[in-house]
Amino acid sequence: MITRISPINLQKQSRIMTSNAKSPIANSYQNQTSVMSLEAANSIKSTAGINFKGNNQLSDLEQSFILDNEIRIPNILDIDEPIELSRVKMPKGKEVLNASGINLFIDEDPEFKTYILMNDKGDTIFFGMFDKTTKELPVITYKQGKFMPEITVKDESLNGKRVKMYAGSHLSGEGFELRMPGTYEPIPGQKRENVSFTGRTVITTLNNEPRTLYAVDKYMNSDLATHAIKGEYTDTMLEYDPTIVIPAGGFGERFRNITRDKENKPSAKMPTHDNYRIIGTALNLAASAGIINADGTDSLKYLSQKHNIEGDNVYYVDRFKTDGGAIAEGLARDIIRNDRDVIILNADIFTNADITRVYEKLKTLPDAGLVIPYYPVNPERAKSFGLLGIEKDENNNLQIKSFVEKPKYTHDAPMPNDFKFQGEYDKAMEEFNKVQTALLPGKDDVFLANPGLYFMSKEAAKVLTASGILSPEETGLGKDIMPKIVEMANTGRLKDSEGNQLKIYTVPLEAKGGKPAVWDDIGTAEAYLRLIKDVAHETDIHGTSTGNKYYGVPEFVLNDFKDNVDLETGIVYGSKESKGLFNNFCNKYGITTARGNIFVTID
Repeated sequence: MITRISPINLQKQSRIMTSNAKSPIANSYQNQTSVMSLEAANSIKSTAGINFKGNNQLSDLEQSFILDNEIRIPNILDIDEPIELSRVKMPKGKEVLNASGINLFIDEDPEFKTYILMNDKGDTIFFGMFDKTTKELPVITYKQGKFMPEITVKDESLNGKRVKMYAGSHLSGEGFELRMPGTYEPIPGQKRENVSFTGRTVITTLNNEPRTLYAVDKYMNSDLATHAIKGEYTDTMLEYDPTIVIPAGGFGERFRNITRDKENKPSAKMPTHDNYRIIGTALNLAASAGIINADGTDSLKYLSQKHNIEGDNVYYVDRFKTDGGAIAEGLARDIIRNDRDVIILNADIFTNADITRVYEKLKTLPDAGLVIPYYPVNPERAKSFGLLGIEKDENNNLQIKSFVEKPKYTHDAPMPNDFKFQGEYDKAMEEFNKVQTALLPGKDDVFLANPGLYFMSKEAAKVLTASGILSPEETGLGKDIMPKIVEMANTGRLKDSEGNQLKIYTVPLEAKGGKPAVWDDIGTAEAYLRLIKDVAHETDIHGTSTGNKYYGVPEFVLNDFKDNVDLETGIVYGSKESKGLFNNFCNKYGITTARGNIFVTID
C-alpha cells in the first residue's frame, strides 16, 4: 500500500534525460532528436499538400495507427522499431489529429528499455522506462485526437479498471517509470467572482440515445431527487409550472477519452453514487425547483433525434436535427407545451445555481420575454465563451443587445501591424468594440459569459414555431436561436399576446441565498478532473456548510468527490474500488511516486 507519496526523483530523471557521457540512452536520445528535427523539417516541406492517409512514405504499421477520430498506438511496448508520423497538412476537419507529429524512439542498455514519444518540435510527449528483468508489463496505449494526448495503462492487477495519464502526470518506482511532461497544479481552481402531455421535463437526445435514457432512468428510479436543496423561489416555479428542457444531443468528441465509445457525455459517470451521472446536475436543478418530484412520479418526455429509442414517453422529431431544431419542432407539435414558459438547461454542466432565482426575474422584470443569466469570467477565459453585449435601461436593469461568440480580442485592442490585408484591422476593431459591451458595468476585466441557461416566456418560446423566423439550417441554441430572439426584441418585433414589446435581460447566476454561483462546462477530460479536484479541495476545507462555494450541490456529491480524490498527489479515483485496485497495481510494479493529472477509471 502507498501511504505517503514521495516527490519526483530528480536525480534519477536527470540521469536519463540529460546529456551524460555515461548514459547511452541520453546520448542516442540527443542524437536522434537532432536527426529527427532535420527530417521533420524536410518532411513538412515535401508533404505539405498530401492527404495524411495518402502519404506513401508511411509503413503499414504506421498507417494502422490512423483512425477517423484519433491516432492510436494500441500498445507502445509492442513496437520494436522507431516510428515517424511527421506533421503534414491534414484534411479539413482533422487538422488536430497530427498537428505536431508523433515520433517514437526506442533505446535499451543492459538494464533498461526506454520508449520516448516526441513531436516534431522536439518536445517529449511521453517517457517510459522499464527494467529488462521485469517478466510482466502492463499494456500502454497512446491516443491523440481532438482531446489532449493521453496514455491509458491496463494491467491484470487493475481488474478491468484503467489508469489514464494526462500532461503533468508521473508514475515511477525502482526500474519502472511512466511520465507525461506538463504542468500539474496540486490544488486547482481559479479566482471566481464571488402532442400535449402533463410532464414538465423534456430531454432531447441524439448521440447514443439509449445511454441518455439509461442515465436519466438511473436518477429517476433512485432517491437522488430527495437530496436536492430547494430553491428560494420554488413556490413561484410551482405556481407557473414551466417546462424544463434538457438538451442532451451532443457528440462529446472532446470528452471521448473519459467516456470511450460506450457513452455520450451526459450519461458519463462521476466519481460518486452510480445513479448520479453528468446529466444529474441538470436533473438536480429541476428537482431543486420542484419540477421533478422527490418520489420519482414525474413523467419525463424524450425528443428522439436519431430514433434509437422507443416507448410511450418517446417522441420522434426529424432525424439528426440539432437540439434547437428539436425544441422548435417539439413546441410546434405541442410535445413541449407551448402555453408554458420554457427553461433550457445544458446537460453537461456542473453548477450550484439556484434556477428559481433567475425564473423569478423572468416573472418580475418589466415585460421580460427572455432572461439569460451571466457568469463572470476574466479576459483570457472570455475568449472561450459566447459573451452577452448589454446596455443599462432607465431602471439600471441590464438588457442584452447582442451576442459575441468566442472573441479573439478582449482586454487588449488589436494593433494595425497585426494585419496584412486591407480591411482586416477595421473588422477586428469592430469586433473588439462590440466585445467591450460585454463588460460588467464598473469593471474593466470582468466579462459576461453565456452559461447556456435560458429562461423564456411562453411568448418568446412561440417565436420558435413561427413560420419564416428560423431556417432549418439555423437552429443552434446559442449560435442562432437566442441571437435571433434578441434581434427581434431590439427591433420591436417580439411582443406578447396583448401587443406589448418584450425585452431581453441578463442577471447574475446566483446560488442559494444570493451568493455568486459556481459554474463549469464539463467539456474535456482536463476540465472534468480539474472540477472534481476543486470540489474536493473546497469540501476538505469547509465540509458541506454554506461556506463551501459549491453549497447547493447535493451533500453526497461533495462528500463522494472528496473521498475519491487524493489532494496531495492530484490523483482522481473513479470509486473506492478503483483506489484499492490502483494500490494493487503500484505494489505489483514497486511504484513509489504517483502524482499529477491521473485518473483511475470508474469501470
